[in-house]
Amino acid sequence: MVTGLAASPGLVIGRAFAIKYGLPKVPVRILRPEAVRGEIERFHAALARTRTQCEELRDSLKIKLKDKTHRIFDAHLMMIDDSLLIDQTLSLIREQFMGAEQAFSVTVDKIAKVVGSHGNDQYLRERVDDIWDVQRRVLSNLMGFDPDYRINLKEPAILIAHDLTPSQTAQLDRTLILGAATDVGGSTSHTAILSRSLEIPAVVGLENITELVVTGDEIIVDGYNGTVTIRPEQDKVKVFYDRARGYRQIEDQLAELQALPAKTIDGMLVELSANIEFPEEVDSVISHGARGVGLFRTEFLYLTRNDLPSEEEQYEAYAKVVSCLKPEPVIIRTLDAGADKFAVQLQSAPDANPFLGNRAIRICLKRKDIFRTQLRALLRATVHGNLKILLPFISTIEELKKSIAFIRKVRRELEREGALIAPRTEIGSMIEVPSAALMIEDFLPYVDFISIGTNDLIQYLLAVDRGNEKVAHLYQPFNPAVIRLIDSVIKAARKANKWVGVCGEMAGSPYSALLLVGMGVVELSASPASVPGVKKIIRSVSYKEARALAEKVLTFNSTARIKNFLTQQVEEIDREIIELYKE
Repeated sequence: MVTGLAASPGLVIGRAFAIKYGLPKVPVRILRPEAVRGEIERFHAALARTRTQCEELRDSLKIKLKDKTHRIFDAHLMMIDDSLLIDQTLSLIREQFMGAEQAFSVTVDKIAKVVGSHGNDQYLRERVDDIWDVQRRVLSNLMGFDPDYRINLKEPAILIAHDLTPSQTAQLDRTLILGAATDVGGSTSHTAILSRSLEIPAVVGLENITELVVTGDEIIVDGYNGTVTIRPEQDKVKVFYDRARGYRQIEDQLAELQALPAKTIDGMLVELSANIEFPEEVDSVISHGARGVGLFRTEFLYLTRNDLPSEEEQYEAYAKVVSCLKPEPVIIRTLDAGADKFAVQLQSAPDANPFLGNRAIRICLKRKDIFRTQLRALLRATVHGNLKILLPFISTIEELKKSIAFIRKVRRELEREGALIAPRTEIGSMIEVPSAALMIEDFLPYVDFISIGTNDLIQYLLAVDRGNEKVAHLYQPFNPAVIRLIDSVIKAARKANKWVGVCGEMAGSPYSALLLVGMGVVELSASPASVPGVKKIIRSVSYKEARALAEKVLTFNSTARIKNFLTQQVEEIDREIIELYKE
């Protein structure tokens, strides 16, 4: 058995189809001066062919998947038209007399190195994979090769690859794909995104699965637990079929909860909402039974392009989500770029330590032109439903005051212009920096609500880079220091009659969700797929029981003891959930 990252849920057994390909070998040539002009024309022609191919593949994917996954190719098209990439390639051709293939490869390698240097986060590593896919296609067009490694499936199979490029996936017969397993990738890689769109099990980040599996091997892909079993023995196959039946029954039970509220046995209602990155995820929010959106990460509207989104573009995106989910709440976080989400439009050079550098509200308060555009779009969208504004990465009371004052200033500007906006909009602050948590009583008078961002709070509190595999074992959500700090924030908010939510990964785990409800959290926001499992746990206990559980956990001083205790409690409440949400 090989272990990777669970990218798309499901369990499947089948024959493998192994895909092995690489970049064309780049010729090294020195041009004669008189050949430079022709080489430049050849480079532009290759770019034009690549552009046409990507547009055709985008349109093909749009028809096949009927969702917005085809926008993956919009990022490719932006790379092809990127002025930096083109200008540096042309400079090497003109000044160093390099052939177009070598000049383009040198430029791409340099850009990929820069992009990959902005932190250890998986999202950026996956954007480098996009760059390699564009490089392969342009080089193939320059050298006269077919840029599409055709995957000719004759019968249903599980795809095994170093990575699946969007170009390849767009041409697949989706009825023949049973599942996927790749050497590289993460939860936001294209293999993961496309697998979820196709609703097939997928495991990524397996490192060397292409070396272990050959076409025709029987394998089991477990997209719940992130494992691949190669050439299983008969007893393992029997276990597979037993587990598959069990999973189907559990998923059917969870689906029945879609329209039901996340309410404890004794009547306490928890607002169970969803985290999203794109407006197109609204359908997933609804289908998984979430109540509105607890965190709309707006930075992804910026990260997939080379220019800044206009006020009108942003307004349309926000208005679409708010109107579709009306009257449910939609909490939209203002731009949180920087750190692991580097937007080329916002910074000219990377920070030495991006997680502690110029990010989120720090950028917005410096670049008020960008902040104003987003706030105008947000405030205009308030007339379409229940929109709330959330400020990220607030670390001082001064930042909070300045941000709120600027929001009020933008509101007055819109009112003078006669724009339609809601008479009042709730404003909240993320609590994800330890200084904000410690100053919570001073923050609360200025906000309508707070949302605890556990991912960053844990990272900063425990001094652990969550993207660094060398210290990943120290990133512990159930560290007693984390639990006690969160508890102190919740108590302060309740005392001030301000509602408190949690929007980090802890909100999506039945183990920690049960604990958070017992601590007094009234809103949890998780990925849409996590909502049914969390809802089932909430509906299986009383608030009195959850509160007693939380009080006991707060007496523990050991991470292991807290984890073991919560696992035992969840197993007693609903043993089946353990199978889908193993810690």
